Amino acid sequence: MKRRKFSLAWALAAALMGAALVPASTAFAAARDDASTSSSESDSTSGNNNGESSRKARTVPTWASSFTDPTNGVSYPFTMVGSDPRQGGSTTVRSEIIPLKFKFVAGNQDVSVLNVPARGYVAKAIVATMNGADNVADTIASPVFTPSNFAISADSGVQFGDAVMRAQFGKVGTGYHVKLGKPKVMETVTIRVPETKGVAVLNPLGVLVGRVDADWFKQRLERLLLSEDIKPTTLPIFLTQNVFLYQDRNFAHCCILGGHGAGSPTSSAAPSSNDEGSNALQTFVYAAYISPNSFPRFPAPYAGLSDIHSLSHEIAEWMDSPFGTNMVQSYRIPTAPPGTCSAILETGDPVTGVWFPLPGNPNVAAGGVWHPEDVAFLNWFARDGEASGLAPADARYTYMGALTTGIGGPFAAFGQAAHAC
Repeated sequence: MKRRKFSLAWALAAALMGAALVPASTAFAAARDDASTSSSESDSTSGNNNGESSRKARTVPTWASSFTDPTNGVSYPFTMVGSDPRQGGSTTVRSEIIPLKFKFVAGNQDVSVLNVPARGYVAKAIVATMNGADNVADTIASPVFTPSNFAISADSGVQFGDAVMRAQFGKVGTGYHVKLGKPKVMETVTIRVPETKGVAVLNPLGVLVGRVDADWFKQRLERLLLSEDIKPTTLPIFLTQNVFLYQDRNFAHCCILGGHGAGSPTSSAAPSSNDEGSNALQTFVYAAYISPNSFPRFPAPYAGLSDIHSLSHEIAEWMDSPFGTNMVQSYRIPTAPPGTCSAILETGDPVTGVWFPLPGNPNVAAGGVWHPEDVAFLNWFARDGEASGLAPADARYTYMGALTTGIGGPFAAFGQAAHAC
């Protein structure tokens, strides 16, 4: 029997550890997908802009539209989770949490690249078990799943992703919603990390941080997506406890905080929602539950990498681009080094690290507040070319609006639409 392979297209959110936080997006298998998919939980049909419907891939409920960028006259199609805001409606997506338990060994890993001589810090590999199951209860209690009040958008009794989508499209105070259902907590998956594929160390502040090779983890995640028997209409969230990914076999080329994307277990080709019939298109999210002080300058306004920051980032990006394939005109990332550009509609990447406080976090080290991430809106990427019914009520370009630009420096650039590269 031919072994099945899960073909993935996914994007990951990264931040540099031990240096300035630099938002970035890394695609392992980027693919463009211009078609709409199902807009109902029964995942049987999808509607196009003319009201027609046809059989599409079985996946989470989505809607599709397009915008014309006024700066280059090009039309860009996109697909998002939920229903078309111009038509209203409330969508709830089934979800489940799959905790990942990483077991690290202390072998012959050379971690000297992590040393900080100026601080007298010498890194040392240690034996450690880091279990995402320990963070499940807090994750469910967080505003990602538990309805909260969001003063920034004058919204109340909604989840984080719902608040962002309602503000993005000027739907606060209406019946429009994009929600996650109460997650089903699955059995914890244990991953034993060979000494050549990862390491656990105490950082200069004494915080336990796990690092795992990104390519190796991608292969493990592909196998998990096949073995877990997840319904394509359900969003699986793979949760780690302060375990991040590094690239190029270099522990210092870290850290990827999370990722999202989609894949098909029935084809070796890049995923496409054009597939007819019962073909399944599975979306997913991977995120680290972050310990406070894992990254430099926490909790500065642009360095809120703690607790649900990574998960909120990925949920927002998954809602705005569930297949990780929405493309836009290439844009400059204001907070990254000069010349850093992207053409992917990744709403969290431009503002990675930027956060706003929400009360209720039981972790005293986190200041008793959650650290959800700011999000760039569709109109920022579209250069205000989106339909009038898809514009925020106050023309802001990020969820935090004036709070984003008020940070100053490169963040002031979010007071206007994206600039081309």
